[in-house]
Amino acid sequence: MPPELHDRVARLVTALDRMTPEERTETIANEVIETGGSWQTPPQSGRSCFIISLHGIEVPGFDANSAAMHWHIDARSAMGGWPQPDHDPGLRRAQLEWAQMALFIGAEDLRRQAAAIAMLWSTSQMVRDAARLHLDQPGAAA
Repeated sequence: MPPELHDRVARLVTALDRMTPEERTETIANEVIETGGSWQTPPQSGRSCFIISLHGIEVPGFDANSAAMHWHIDARSAMGGWPQPDHDPGLRRAQLEWAQMALFIGAEDLRRQAAAIAMLWSTSQMVRDAARLHLDQPGAAA
């Protein structure tokens, strides 16, 4: 990816990280229009999916929002993913979506694995106790 395109994609991905799914879809649609990407909607009959091709990243989705989410996740991965967790609550949804797709695991499995890691690696007794409590209660939220 050329440096100027890399910078544009990095700025776009950083902005998308804080958006709602609807805002993200609209922003990606506008970027497609501005930069000559493609946004293919499925035909009215037959099985098909949305396909977004933008800045060298092409993804499918069963609707516009899921295609936009997949494009965002793939673009974030192309930028190197999340080098470390950011504890900003405004980034939590984006980080969880990326982690679930990058690791190919469901939300509850991701929470349980994160709790196990926290229990094993944290130097804070409070964090270890909270993680242990979460692992003992399968329905507990992260």
